[in-house]
Amino acid sequence: MVKRIQRLPKPTNVAGAMQPLFEAVSNAIHSTQGKHGDQVTTSGQIHVVVNTNRKKENLWATVEDNGRGLDEENWDAFTTTDTDNKIEIGGKGVGRLMWLDCFENISVSSVFENSSGVLQRRSFGFRLSLENQFTDHSVENAPEATGTSFYVKFLGVRSNGYHKRFPGRGDYVFQHFTSHFLPTFIGGRCPQISVTVGDETRQYPEAISEIVHKKITESPEATDEYGELTLTLMECDKVASADLKGKHFVHFIAHDRTVHSQKIDGKLGLDYFGENTDRVFHAIVTGPYLDDSVNQERTAFVFEDAIIERIINDVCTPFIEKFLAKPLAKLSTEQREKIKQITQTYPSVSFGDTDELQGRVPSGELKEDAIYGHLARERFRRDERQAEKIRSVLTRLKEGDIGANSFASAIQDASAAIEEAEQRSLAEYIVRRKVVLDFIELLLENVRDDTRDSSYQREDLLHSFICPLRVQTVNGSGGKVEAAASHDLWIVDERLTFAQYFSSDVEFSKLTAAYNSDERPDVLIFDYVHGLRQKEDPSKVLLVEFKRPGRTNYPEDENPQFQVQRYIRQLQSGKLTDVRGRPIALNNQTIFYCFVVADNVGKMDDWTYHWQRTADGRGRVLRPDDGFRGSIELVTWDALIDDARARNQAFFDKAGISGKSFFDAK
Repeated sequence: MVKRIQRLPKPTNVAGAMQPLFEAVSNAIHSTQGKHGDQVTTSGQIHVVVNTNRKKENLWATVEDNGRGLDEENWDAFTTTDTDNKIEIGGKGVGRLMWLDCFENISVSSVFENSSGVLQRRSFGFRLSLENQFTDHSVENAPEATGTSFYVKFLGVRSNGYHKRFPGRGDYVFQHFTSHFLPTFIGGRCPQISVTVGDETRQYPEAISEIVHKKITESPEATDEYGELTLTLMECDKVASADLKGKHFVHFIAHDRTVHSQKIDGKLGLDYFGENTDRVFHAIVTGPYLDDSVNQERTAFVFEDAIIERIINDVCTPFIEKFLAKPLAKLSTEQREKIKQITQTYPSVSFGDTDELQGRVPSGELKEDAIYGHLARERFRRDERQAEKIRSVLTRLKEGDIGANSFASAIQDASAAIEEAEQRSLAEYIVRRKVVLDFIELLLENVRDDTRDSSYQREDLLHSFICPLRVQTVNGSGGKVEAAASHDLWIVDERLTFAQYFSSDVEFSKLTAAYNSDERPDVLIFDYVHGLRQKEDPSKVLLVEFKRPGRTNYPEDENPQFQVQRYIRQLQSGKLTDVRGRPIALNNQTIFYCFVVADNVGKMDDWTYHWQRTADGRGRVLRPDDGFRGSIELVTWDALIDDARARNQAFFDKAGISGKSFFDAK
């Protein structure tokens, strides 16, 4: 028996540490039910006392009931391991083994009625040892007793995992006691149970009425796999889940014992609900299938975990959705709004109207990434079906298995499928442009408001949007500048949409050093001239220089005209290398399109005062007479955003995109 007990699973949480005590209470419940039968709710009495504290010193507990007591039949069962004495009600004869595994000292005193109808008292100690597990056993008449009873005292909790996880607070004892025996309390055959911890005593099942506000019992249709199951649905005060890792649960019960509690927060998508936002949902599932599928220790089911999910999905969900119709309806409205927002930002997953899309998302799902994931998977499946139709048409065309009358129809079907997918993708691209413009406009406002070392720059956000370079760490310490995979320089000029970064008027080694130092990351974007080109042909070079928004003071060497001209002369000299380390070779026919993006205030206004004004009067252009072919254009930050928005407005209108900013807090 000692070896057997050593092999018992040790607790991994509070509920597991209390399981031996729960076993004693379960025995008391079964004993009172066996003696009092249909009168157990009024005649059955159980008293539980737990002594615990935060330091977990002098831990002890007692359980007393007015059941049958340890008569000869029950005594024989008690002294036999793996007895089948209570097999019909789920007893497997291992509860008292768990007592020995958990508690250091156990003493029992029981009054029973012998075969002659005389009340007798049986007393003994119960201990974990290789032999003589029962000590000081005695049986004597009990003339002072008024009826049969059973009393057990547990003293001291072992340090094999039980002591560490045994609760040190009375609230935890009550919470776990309530959760564990909830099915018994609401099942209609519960004796009167008092639980005392410290100075507080709670009476069950009456105490349950304080936290269960609504209860309905359903009998789902029997299935071949699970047989007949009974489902009890409850709306409870949030205290019912206070010590559980979640809010809403389905509890699976075997023989009046909670074996598994499945959190369904994600499935429901509900937070606390109700008028005062203080309600949680609990359901209890019982049935012969569960009674027959519990392990010997009654701590887990023997079937695979997937069965739990299938029972919830196939049996429970329709009843749960009906029971929670009101809070779920409110949740459905929130989900609907999120779907609208997602499909507005990502039209590629808008493959149908909102009702159809919502039908593809689990009820209660409110996480944006999860909703997008469900819609994207459905879009993928639909596109695959469309692609199969297209392949089928092409195959029939290739094999000549199509008549003249159906040829035009087949081509039209295939074209429509392709166009639909392309339109969704194009719409998504247009939405992205709108978001970029809204974001940069917001960012500029905050950078201008903060004249100090702006946190917006520290996060490197502006750089990530419009500067097409990145620093790549090499060999663990050094770094090199590389062209970024994508950028948004179309904001400056549509010709820059597909331009590639290739050079800078500061050495690449200095850029990488600045990136890896404590300097501001905006050193990679502001106050340097950046070179781009659309192809390897050196006949056209695009130069862009960004000045920090709101800046008014500059040193003389940052005069944009002279700075750009200096860099152009360096490029023309052929002595510079590109981002890949290759020499930059330009010829006399190279045209330089140069852009300086800055607020035209202070020193910048003085330097460019003599330049030609642009048509709208906001920008300025310098076209040199000699030195290089091309122009230098000053573009203000406000004009940059306004012009980019105007160029794209037709696309926004066609896509039905609102003029309101995506980042408008109102």
